[in-house]
Amino acid sequence: MARWPVLPRESERDAVLAALRGPHSRSVMLRGPSGVGKTTLGAHISHALRADGRTVIPIIGLAELAEVPLGALAPVLASAGRHDIESVSDRVQALVGVVGENPHKFVLVIDDAPLLDAVSAGVLYQLVRVFGVTTLLTARDSHEVDGPIARLLHENLIDIVELEGLSLEHSQSILQQYLGGTVRPESLRALFEASRGNPLMLRELIFAAGRAGGIRTGDFGVEVSVATLPKHVRATIADRVEQLASAPRRLAQLIAIAQPIPRSVIAADEIDALAHLTSEGIAEDAGTEATPLVRLAHPLFAEALTIDLEQAARAELVKDIAGRLMPMHDQQLRFTATVLLTTTDAEISNDDLDWVASYAHAAGDHAVAASLAERAQLAERRFAPELVLASALSALAESERSSVVFESAIALSRDEEQRAIALARWGQHMVYRLSRPSDAVDRVTCELSRMDAGAQAVLRPELAKWQLMTGDAHALTEVAGPVSPDGGLGAVNAGLTAAMIATMAGNPADAFAAILQTRPLADAYRFEAPFAGSLLDLSEFLALVADAEIGRARDFATQRRLDRFADSAGVWSYALAIVRLHEGRVGDAQTLASLAVEQLKWRDFTGLLGTAVALHATVDAQLGDPETARELLSEVSPEQAGDAKVILQRAECEAWLLAAEGRHDEAAGVIVAAVAEAIMLGHFLLSALTLTVAIRVGHPAAALEQLQLLTQLSPSPLIARIREWTEAAAAADVARLCKLAPALAASGVAALAVDGLLEGARVAAKADRREWERKATLLARRLAADMDRVPGEVPADELTEREWTIARAAAGRRRSREIGEDLGLSVRTVDNHLARIYRKLGVKGRVELEEALSEL
Repeated sequence: MARWPVLPRESERDAVLAALRGPHSRSVMLRGPSGVGKTTLGAHISHALRADGRTVIPIIGLAELAEVPLGALAPVLASAGRHDIESVSDRVQALVGVVGENPHKFVLVIDDAPLLDAVSAGVLYQLVRVFGVTTLLTARDSHEVDGPIARLLHENLIDIVELEGLSLEHSQSILQQYLGGTVRPESLRALFEASRGNPLMLRELIFAAGRAGGIRTGDFGVEVSVATLPKHVRATIADRVEQLASAPRRLAQLIAIAQPIPRSVIAADEIDALAHLTSEGIAEDAGTEATPLVRLAHPLFAEALTIDLEQAARAELVKDIAGRLMPMHDQQLRFTATVLLTTTDAEISNDDLDWVASYAHAAGDHAVAASLAERAQLAERRFAPELVLASALSALAESERSSVVFESAIALSRDEEQRAIALARWGQHMVYRLSRPSDAVDRVTCELSRMDAGAQAVLRPELAKWQLMTGDAHALTEVAGPVSPDGGLGAVNAGLTAAMIATMAGNPADAFAAILQTRPLADAYRFEAPFAGSLLDLSEFLALVADAEIGRARDFATQRRLDRFADSAGVWSYALAIVRLHEGRVGDAQTLASLAVEQLKWRDFTGLLGTAVALHATVDAQLGDPETARELLSEVSPEQAGDAKVILQRAECEAWLLAAEGRHDEAAGVIVAAVAEAIMLGHFLLSALTLTVAIRVGHPAAALEQLQLLTQLSPSPLIARIREWTEAAAAADVARLCKLAPALAASGVAALAVDGLLEGARVAAKADRREWERKATLLARRLAADMDRVPGEVPADELTEREWTIARAAAGRRRSREIGEDLGLSVRTVDNHLARIYRKLGVKGRVELEEALSEL
């Protein structure tokens, strides 16, 4: 007989391809019952996309690995070819880095997406939500969609295509091609009713009939006996795998439990069994030549092979495959094996249980970490897993329970060092999750006096950070530098704090030195300090900013925003929002700031949430939306308000609001007062950036004295350039401004440079110095080429060209989503534009907008 034909489904294929290929491509989910042809249609679409020159990355979600972090991404990671990278997290970052930087080159094709493990789903969320990577997903309608994928659907980032079963005509065509003749009407109807249009079931029904001798050619066409055939595809698949001999069946079950598995764990006496499974289309090769893997050809095979297993039989299989994975010396495989073993009665040491719980927490899968930490303490409560449980619950925002478990962990500590570690984690919970730094400072300060030097070394650096967040400048005098490499967790915390203070002071040399010394320690203590690496990354970013290396800083932040577990995503959205704001790309800054707030509400291990909220308010104030800006400022809690970062960012917002009302003197005064406070708290770099607002609202002289002080306190090249610019602006030296502007813009503060040049052009015009007016204006426009608009070019109450486009579309009754698709904007960005349009035109909605435009 011929090979089983595959129906192209041209209409569905072409519709999905149009969405994936469009100028503003959309991600698509194919949803339908098992076996309806989602995977096959996805394969056709993938083939077409490859012909377009796109790189297709296939990923399969599996129920058996739904609790294993990165289980779905394992074959992709193995095929990435980066065997020089030992850390799984770094492999993911490298992989996602490539995809995120080239979103129009790659297409993710994810089969059974609802079965992705939480960490893989989180990576998918970041690629689609943050980087706009085109994605094709399939989902069975029987599977509940939750977590990151549900968020993508809720945020309208994925279109759903409900895939229906085959029509009678399509079923007839497939059967005729396969059987080589016309199927008798009675047989056709029976097969169609039995399969209910499900392509997989139709195929399995025909295969089963063929094996049973139920296909024959009669006078009126091909007859197929379906009377004794199963009526559910799972039962058909079960029959098929039941017919496997014992050796292939056992191997298929081993693969099903932990797939994909390295080909190297398959024993020599199982090679023939594997060949049989492959020839039967039950197993298939995956991975690469360098890292060959084996998996089952369809998830239904895994279900059929394992769903009816008795507990004892399943446990024996788990122990077998786990015993093969353990010696592979791969942490991810060790983790997978250990997690599988926890479902059996296997003896697992406390050390292994503690390790696997810590691994999950450090990997960012906090729900699994909490579950494993509980499993590790079935016999008795112990310090290490209790601390992981408390920390994981804090990350999951189960704050009340987390607080109780932290107290339990503190009580379980066996010595002062453990108590210090537990108090440090508890303090981070209080400061970053509950926004109560004062409570953390009070308790830890009291505890310190009763601790030995080693325990104090763990706590003092953390305490200093919390004290600074409460506005206590004395904390700066009590922080020691990094200790020796064998100083344990205390050395990690000291190095983190030293790097942070150096970046606050705008001292890139000291910051880079502290970072270099601390990184090996952070790697060694990644379980005890899971966010240490990300904190060092943040310090490195700020050091690059202070060094006037904005291009490198931007690239650095962009790469780090690809973090595979997204715990640090909010930090990098915030960092890039700051960069975009000072570059004059205010629309981008608004999108990033809004995203940063959302992400930091979920995970914030730096205490940046209050600052990010104030930053969002600042952006809205610059965009002319004072109501939203003031509403956002009201969300900053009193506990957050004492942080110098919040003080500075709030002042920027308030200054822009005052400037919009023409109260420029007051605006500059707010900036100067906030900077005076921040300088006392050691925040020299951010103070200089905040002073640029006073300069931009027309008061460079007000900022000059503080900038002169800052250049005495800080060696930052960026601060020096801002001070030099301010001197020229205060002196109205247009020639000097034209000379300094390119370097200033290249340092990351292009908005300051453009505003200053335009003001210089106005000064030159008043003095009838037309040549300098022309030079300053042309240079300003050149430097502003990548900005949303040239500052000062369009009056505040006039619509920009883009706002006119959106206004006309909205007045024409087009929805925000449709407008966004046409212009390549998110729905949120369109709505933000509409809010400004309504304010500028003095209307309250689309109806009044339509009336207003009809009168123009």
